[in-house]
Amino acid sequence: MATHVEEFEKLEADHGTVDHGYESWKRAKIERGLRQAQDRSSMIPVEQVLRDLTIDR
Repeated sequence: MATHVEEFEKLEADHGTVDHGYESWKRAKIERGLRQAQDRSSMIPVEQVLRDLTIDR
């Protein structure tokens, strides 16, 4: 008979196998996004986004 393992126990067992390079990449990506959000001049104007996403009929 198979033993029942809770989902969090499965996650805990794999906790140490996460690549540390991925964690640093993820953190750097989030920090870049936060800096970009503060500089509104580098963002695409909403009018252009809506125009690009509108389906021409």
